Amino acid sequence: MSSSPVDRHFLLRKIHSLLGIIPIGAFLSFHLFENSLAKDGADFFYTHVIEKIDSMPYIQYMEVFAIALPILFHAIYGVVIWVQGKSNLSVYGTYRNWMYWVQRVSGGLAFAFILCHVWSTRMQVLLGNMEKTELFGAIASTVQTPWGLGLYILGIVAAVVHFSNGLWLFCITWGITIGRRSQKISTYVFALLGLLLLVFAALSLKGFLAYDPTAVIEVEAATH
Repeated sequence: MSSSPVDRHFLLRKIHSLLGIIPIGAFLSFHLFENSLAKDGADFFYTHVIEKIDSMPYIQYMEVFAIALPILFHAIYGVVIWVQGKSNLSVYGTYRNWMYWVQRVSGGLAFAFILCHVWSTRMQVLLGNMEKTELFGAIASTVQTPWGLGLYILGIVAAVVHFSNGLWLFCITWGITIGRRSQKISTYVFALLGLLLLVFAALSLKGFLAYDPTAVIEVEAATH
């Protein structure tokens, strides 16, 4: 017996929710944390981390099947949920109704930012237009412009908000938080997690803003 459209939608929605946490959310958290360690423009640490990751076996397949494809599915099915969903925002101006729209808008902004970020970094390396050792400097040069800094702040905030609120939705979708009390507690817990990730993001941007390529060249010259 074939499954009904309702059953398929229910299953796909659960998969969509799960992929938003693992691996996408986990990768976002790790990415912000590792970048936050590259303080004061320390590009050598950033490059060292990239080299460590690239030395992992089958990393190219992991990037495609554990990161790129889940993000693509999550984005596409997120649009389906957006089109099919309904909000009572105009009738009930509650916090959760507002978050319904925030989740969808932040998801669209985050996906657009991810595409721009990947194109200007990873894709440029794959196309041979840039070396991996130049990634930190390339991002820093973008962030050190007003429009670039604004783009990164908007994109990162959108991604963090989408992830932290997505955790709340994940717990409901998977039956982890059923009662109102547990849902209220999880709201505060995931909001704190979101703030922590924003702290990591702020430290990351501080590191990129502090990057001075002339100082790096002088240090490298002095060590040779």
